[in-house]
Amino acid sequence: MKTVCLQDWVLKIDVEKTKEYYDSITVEEGCDCDYCKNYIKNCKTFSQEVLDFYTMLGIDPQKEGEFMEFETDTDEHLYMGFYHLVGEIIKKPSKKAKKWDDLNIIRVDNMKFTFTDELDLVPEDFPKPVIQLEFEVVLPWLLE
Repeated sequence: MKTVCLQDWVLKIDVEKTKEYYDSITVEEGCDCDYCKNYIKNCKTFSQEVLDFYTMLGIDPQKEGEFMEFETDTDEHLYMGFYHLVGEIIKKPSKKAKKWDDLNIIRVDNMKFTFTDELDLVPEDFPKPVIQLEFEVVLPWLLE
């Protein structure tokens, strides 16, 4: 595992094991609702900065995650969700701040990220130890 420092976060991550897991599954193994399809289509338009962030963690953003869509007052859609990665949280920015407080958020282009060891929907075959990368982003509707 390698140590990764992201702002005030300190993580130990096994990038290779995480990448191996994502490489072993297909996009088709996820949900096939229109909201998830739209999110996955948007993944192909993510900035290089966002793609580099996911790559640094070993995550393929088109696979395995949990995506939730919320309507907004505009034509855009708010997506929140999470991915799993092999690793441990060594140090959090603030134990007193809530998960989505600015102290705990990592901003990469138009996306917000945070990490947690409170896990949801971890696939049974996902390598351990596991941490969860949570995200929030507003995206356009690309499906016709």
